[in-house]
Amino acid sequence: MDKLNIGCGWNKIEGAINIDIAREVNPDIVVNIEKGLPFEDNTFDYIYSEHCLEHVRPQYWKFVLEEIYRVSKNDCILELKLPFDNIGQRANADHYRTFTWGSFDQFKPDSKRKYYSGLTIEKLNKTPNKLIRMFFYMFPFLKYEVHYKFKVVK
Repeated sequence: MDKLNIGCGWNKIEGAINIDIAREVNPDIVVNIEKGLPFEDNTFDYIYSEHCLEHVRPQYWKFVLEEIYRVSKNDCILELKLPFDNIGQRANADHYRTFTWGSFDQFKPDSKRKYYSGLTIEKLNKTPNKLIRMFFYMFPFLKYEVHYKFKVVK
């Protein structure tokens, strides 16, 4: 299985290609994802990223998503851990966005907003029920991150 860890920081994944923009974390490859991913199309079966994509500047957001899609094989597992939408995360000076459970809904195969990007994903993990979502929307400071698990559809 070909694996990619985007924005690895100090958390390397054994058997994966660990990329990061920061040389000091000693990634396998130093990569600025806003300039593209240095891999062939349809390379990876599994892509992981933890607390990296919130640092992508808005003008590069669509491009980075397209690059992830490009290097993914059909049925690639895309696992993301991203900051939940709360004041602490929004106030972080180098965060350009925060996320909730529905942040990637426009990339579902049946989305009416599919025109935004070619990225097509199916959600694999369950969205919490309405009561739990309502609780964290009312008290967002109690939640740190959202964990997504998707299957890339080509």
